[in-house]
Amino acid sequence: MTEKTEQKIAIVTGASKGIGLEITKALIRDGYLVYGLARSDAGSKAMPGDLAEKVLWRKCDVSDSENVHMVFEEIVNDAGKVDVLVCNAGIGISGAAEFVTETDYKAQTEVNFNGAVSCAQAVIPAMRQAGRGKIVFISSLAAIFPLPFQGFYSATKAALNAFSDSLGIELKPFGIETSAVMLNDVKTDFTENRRKTAIGDDIYEGRIEASVSKMEKSEQNGMTPEQVAHTVSSILKRKHLPPHKIVGFSNEILGFLFRILPTGILLKLLKMIYG
Repeated sequence: MTEKTEQKIAIVTGASKGIGLEITKALIRDGYLVYGLARSDAGSKAMPGDLAEKVLWRKCDVSDSENVHMVFEEIVNDAGKVDVLVCNAGIGISGAAEFVTETDYKAQTEVNFNGAVSCAQAVIPAMRQAGRGKIVFISSLAAIFPLPFQGFYSATKAALNAFSDSLGIELKPFGIETSAVMLNDVKTDFTENRRKTAIGDDIYEGRIEASVSKMEKSEQNGMTPEQVAHTVSSILKRKHLPPHKIVGFSNEILGFLFRILPTGILLKLLKMIYG
């Protein structure tokens, strides 16, 4: 392990585009040396010229735990420490639960949940040795508002929230904090990259297509990735991370409704909107 630098070190997964790219830019502006992780080599091409040289890109597939641990070991050996990990990599699938293929829902779990777990496990030893560290999991309001025809996505985000909470309790004595940052609709190419299946839409009387189309329209009219990056940057500047952080004032109102309304009423509302 090399001698530790005074500059703060951050790792961002899914850093080559969308939310991950904007978080990477924000952290660079905040003075971090950022290791940007992506499945392809596209990262270096996505970053503007004035920032490109400030990102250390690493090719990494978070769904491959062996690859994750190898890349993280290289980073720790190179940087000497890791102050912040942002687990942002994720994919989306949609369709009626009974017709979504095993291949698709396993891929959803491998990236959105298992990938984040692998990254956290890979970085914790270095943070524990340093006696400090912050781990941010990019989650979704879908974790608390289960979306019809995107049930597997909601399930992975709910699991991510629970994992972040329990991990935070375990790691508190070591000075390591965790936070689940919950987003709602964000305008990125995540929408067009969603793996969709309309199989069974005749059985469901067109509800699959109608529901997913409504969600995608909301996404394309949603907040910008820059807004998400600003929130992540802001909470990392706090002395302590909030266990959960909902991005956007209107979304915070939704979070308040989740806390005060009975589950039955919430599910009826979701059925009216998306069912």
